[in-house]
Amino acid sequence: MRAVVKYTRRGAARYVSHLDMQRAFGRALRRAKLPVKFSEGFNPHIVMSFASPLSVGIGTEGDYLEVRFEKDCAGEEIINRMNAVLPKDIRILSAGRLEEGAPKLMAQNHSAEYELVFEGDMEAAAQKFLKAESFLTHDRKGKEIDIRPLVLDLAAKKNVLKARLENSSRAALNPAVLAGALGGGAAITRTECFYLKDGRALPMDSLERE
Repeated sequence: MRAVVKYTRRGAARYVSHLDMQRAFGRALRRAKLPVKFSEGFNPHIVMSFASPLSVGIGTEGDYLEVRFEKDCAGEEIINRMNAVLPKDIRILSAGRLEEGAPKLMAQNHSAEYELVFEGDMEAAAQKFLKAESFLTHDRKGKEIDIRPLVLDLAAKKNVLKARLENSSRAALNPAVLAGALGGGAAITRTECFYLKDGRALPMDSLERE
């Protein structure tokens, strides 16, 4: 069985590295005594993958993990068993079946939505950005890039910015780069991941099948 698991990462857990997130979920799946599938070879590991790794310091209210099980597991069983053994700042929200023939979540990843909380009002900066045909800034490696095509949706209310950013294998924009380009530091939370179906961006939890 292929399962898609939606989870949150809050509080101190937002400062956990991606590698440590992998370890945390691996330990939780073992401690939960769920019938996970292991890879073959001399160093077997749980067959799981993340839809989109998160940078250190970014929280999430909607991220996804794909896990393979040796047999069918009910969504409620996965949720309850994993939440019983995970750290309190990491919670499972939902779990369901992913169709066997479907591409991996990472391959389906199209975009991600974020909430960025700044110290000052961001409404004017957001309007200026939306009117621009291009917006040059530097990525985290210092390379100059045009981030305007990578921002798919943007709205501001006072000091809170909501943005849906390209987050695919073709191109991806780190929300910290957007924050720096518009106004400096911000507290960043990913709120949802999306895949593309018939030209529409849909939340990944709609891939779940009980």
